[in-house]
Amino acid sequence: MPDDQESLDFPVVENFSPEVPVEVLGSIDSKPSKFVAIIDTGNEGFLQIPLAIGIKANLRLWGTRNWIMADDRKVRMLECIGTLRFAGKELVGIISLSETSDSCLLGMQFLEKLKMDFTVSLTRKRAIFQKLTENKRAEEVKPPEESPADKKTEAGVEVPQ
Repeated sequence: MPDDQESLDFPVVENFSPEVPVEVLGSIDSKPSKFVAIIDTGNEGFLQIPLAIGIKANLRLWGTRNWIMADDRKVRMLECIGTLRFAGKELVGIISLSETSDSCLLGMQFLEKLKMDFTVSLTRKRAIFQKLTENKRAEEVKPPEESPADKKTEAGVEVPQ
């Protein structure tokens, strides 16, 4: 995302899936593979793409992993370490190659590495990414301090809640 841009938004398609344009970068001598990916918050991984896209991007095999799918099936997938380009950022992560799906799915590891707020507006049918500002960073938000009136005691001894 360019530094002067505070937010980006993308369409949410008929099945309420946010779709965003991304690029996968393989080895140095290959061209980036461009495609549209669905943001799947039920996927704990970084990126899942069809095997054909992984081959075209010249991704290097790293290993295999067993995944449990939403329908409770176990599926073994090839995995590669690769670079994903989105909104001007390059993020490195493990890319799963699917032999059975034509979908490109961005998972929760992608959202975590992106370090941006992500919101889906079903009324506007938009997926919105916003830069985190210093005063909005989740790790800096502190819970409110407990007042003495909130503490429970039994026989004069403080009881943890």
